[in-house]
Amino acid sequence: MNDAQSHDPFDLSRIISQGWRLYRLNFVAIATVVLLVSVPVNAALSLIPPYFIFGQGAYNAWITRLLSAAKLLVFNGLIAMAVARIIDASSKGAAIDGSAAIRHALSRLGAALSLGPILALFAIGLLLLMLVPRLGEAVYYAIFIFYFIAVSLRNRSGMAAIGYARTLFRIQFGQVFWCQFVFFLFSAVFTAGMLPMLLVLPRIPAVAIGFNAILDLFLAYPFTMSTLFFLELDAMKSENGAR
Repeated sequence: MNDAQSHDPFDLSRIISQGWRLYRLNFVAIATVVLLVSVPVNAALSLIPPYFIFGQGAYNAWITRLLSAAKLLVFNGLIAMAVARIIDASSKGAAIDGSAAIRHALSRLGAALSLGPILALFAIGLLLLMLVPRLGEAVYYAIFIFYFIAVSLRNRSGMAAIGYARTLFRIQFGQVFWCQFVFFLFSAVFTAGMLPMLLVLPRIPAVAIGFNAILDLFLAYPFTMSTLFFLELDAMKSENGAR
C-alpha cells in the first residue's frame, strides 16, 4: 500500500504516528545511514583542537557556526536524501538497506550541491541566524529540507529542485511551513533534553562522537515525517493537476 496517497497531508497527528511507524520499521537501515555518515564526520571534527573552535573571541565563535552550517548543508543533507530514499521505498511496500540508500544519496550529492553560490549565500544566512540559538536550524529544516528530498526522489537538481519544492509550499504556505516547523521541534526538544548529559559525561572525543550520533539518529525521525509529508503533498498536487 502506498502510504502517501488518499490522506489529508495536514493531519499532523496522523503524519507523526505514521512517521513513527515507518521510522521503527526501517530503523536498522536508518541507523546504518547515520553510522556511515555521522560517525566519520564527527570523528573528523573531533580532530580539530578544541581551543581552535571554542577559544575566546568572536573569531572562534564564527568558526563554530561555520562548521555547524557546513554540517547542516552537506552532511545532514546527505542523511536526509538517504532517509528519503528509504521512506519512499517503504511507503510503497518495498525495502532497501542503509548502504544502498547511502549509495543513492552520494549519487545525488553533486546535484544537491550544484546550486553553488546560492548554497553559499544560504550558508551565510544560516551563520547570521545562528546568532539566535536554534533559529538557523529551524529555518533550514522548515524550508530547505524539501530541496534535498526533491533532489533525492524527483531527480531534480539546482534551481529545478528549488522550484519543485516551491510548488509544494504554494499549496498552502502557512500550513506547510507550520507542519515542517512542528517536525523540527521534535529534534529541538530531544536535543534540549539530551544536552544536560554533557555536564556529567567525560569530555573525550569518543563520547562526543557517540553523543552526536545519537542526536543524528533521532533527527532521522523528523526527516522521516518530512519525507512522508512531501510525498503526500506531491500526491495532492498531482491529483489537483489532473482535475
